[in-house]
Amino acid sequence: MNELQPIVRHVILCEDVVVNPDNPLRITLVGVMSSIRSIEEPAYPLLYEELCVFVQLTSCRGPGDLRIEIQHGDSADVVYRNRTRTVPLSRDPLEVLALSFRIRNCLFAQAGLYWIQVWYNGQNLAQQALVMK
Repeated sequence: MNELQPIVRHVILCEDVVVNPDNPLRITLVGVMSSIRSIEEPAYPLLYEELCVFVQLTSCRGPGDLRIEIQHGDSADVVYRNRTRTVPLSRDPLEVLALSFRIRNCLFAQAGLYWIQVWYNGQNLAQQALVMK
């Protein structure tokens, strides 16, 4: 398959993504994170109530199917996968598009490295590390 794929500019994990209602191009990322430390006793398994994945794409050429997966780094077990959604991506390859995904009640079985992955039309486009401590 010789399909052109979008280019992922950024994958950022955070507590919330806030879009300015008066200017949708103004986006605030709240509580940017690269690791999470459990304060529970025992620490794991940890049910994390909510986190957001902010993704910026460019070089888009029309709609595509997107999803987010969270995969344990050592075992490759998928601990989260959202339902694939068709996103009306721009046909302008120069435009930078911002998307956010809200993940609720994600169960992390143990500490370690997890990969937050962006999937487009069935292929892994990018991943960002999340360290669970």
